[in-house]
Amino acid sequence: MRNASFLIPFLFLISYNDSSSQQIESTLKKKIETYLNSEMRAEQIPGLSYAVVHNGKIIDSGSYGLANVELKTPVTPHTLFNIGSIGKTFTATAIMLLQKDGKLSINDPINKYLDSLPDSWNTITIKHLLTHTSGIKDYAHDFPGYSFIEKDRKQEITEAQFIRMATNLPLNFSPGERWAYSNSNFVLLGFIIHKLAGKPTGEFMKERIFGPAGMKETRYTGVREIIPNRASGYLLDEDDNNKLINGIYVSNFFSRMGDMGILTTATDLARWSLAQDKATILDQQTLEQMWTPSELNNGLEVMGVAGVSYGMGWGLSNHRGYQELGHGGSFINGYTAQFTRFPEIGFAVVVLCNLNPSRVHWIGYNIAGFFVPQLKGLDQLTEIKTGDTSFNKNARDFLQSLATGNYDRSLVSEGLIQSINPITKIVFSAPEAPKLSFISSDNLEKPVERHNIIVNKISYYRVELGGETHYFAIYLTKENKIADFRGY
Repeated sequence: MRNASFLIPFLFLISYNDSSSQQIESTLKKKIETYLNSEMRAEQIPGLSYAVVHNGKIIDSGSYGLANVELKTPVTPHTLFNIGSIGKTFTATAIMLLQKDGKLSINDPINKYLDSLPDSWNTITIKHLLTHTSGIKDYAHDFPGYSFIEKDRKQEITEAQFIRMATNLPLNFSPGERWAYSNSNFVLLGFIIHKLAGKPTGEFMKERIFGPAGMKETRYTGVREIIPNRASGYLLDEDDNNKLINGIYVSNFFSRMGDMGILTTATDLARWSLAQDKATILDQQTLEQMWTPSELNNGLEVMGVAGVSYGMGWGLSNHRGYQELGHGGSFINGYTAQFTRFPEIGFAVVVLCNLNPSRVHWIGYNIAGFFVPQLKGLDQLTEIKTGDTSFNKNARDFLQSLATGNYDRSLVSEGLIQSINPITKIVFSAPEAPKLSFISSDNLEKPVERHNIIVNKISYYRVELGGETHYFAIYLTKENKIADFRGY
């Protein structure tokens, strides 16, 4: 945990509740506040806002700490946070709206809408951009194993300059061959929206998405603009005893393209979840299409480095046996955000803060856990000392095999072996073997399917690898065969 010496005692006593949410039991609210205050102190998070959705209503929300440390301005329900890559869910929605309008098809090649593309890009489609399967290099260093587009993000450039910058480099792989997260994909989608909508992406979003979803405070950012209620962003200086410092300056271009750029409140983002529940913007069939795991050319489901999948602008996973949809957001100018939905039980949680990086994904799970204990984050589970550890050696061997690719086929399903992203081997390579400790297991009342195999049990482990602590879920059949895994 980080040193929290800079924080002034009264900071975490400042809190606001959004009157639009239902009143929850006071003892439950106190437990949530105690947890958040502890987490914010430990991480040195200046300000945080959250909201919880259940069965079509915002049932709880809260705002804590400071939106601006220098001025001691408190976070309120109206404080705007930058949500980074959560904006990709909106960009994908805008593309699907343009398809509904008859202005494009997601199967169209992007050279139909973008100029000056090389022949090697001729087979890249809009769907490849939506699913991160284009092979186009990332400009933001967000995915390991590949070289990046090197560019000073403090500079202002044009759309044409970005295209030249991206096309001057070879693709990481042939379109549809692999999956690799690349912000550049959604920058290009933003260009397509701009061209076909005939107006800036932000204006199109306001008219077709923010307005209909009831997101009255949501807007696109502007680096030079004076924006009321915008929280300041912060980092921790690792070279100066984790001293709180202002976020890195990022130019207007790199702050507001299709990959990011939205400022919103926790309750407005909760309304975005409600818009999905009610199919307010897109019909249910289109939403299900966006939430279906994408496939590679070989027909296999796409997989990230550590077991999660991706649809069209949405991250897809499974948390403790529950379907999980959503996206995270991280921006170097000083913000982190998490938007997580559990559609099977009509539940969603939003957490926004003005520190980068932060553990908002864990905070989101643990807030959810106060309402639905089965959703509690792995970092909050009590380690079962006397639990069944007979599978631990197999789990350790599996994690080690992720670095070599030499899987014991008696322990691991063929579907999983075939689906593992090639970059996983690079990420898991370390001088020392991972140190693994068993936490607990969930025996699933409702079995789930992973890579065409039924899973009845999920075992959780704490793993020390490369000097860092990680958490892993290993999905098991009733015969204890590994059908999937997920790193947190």
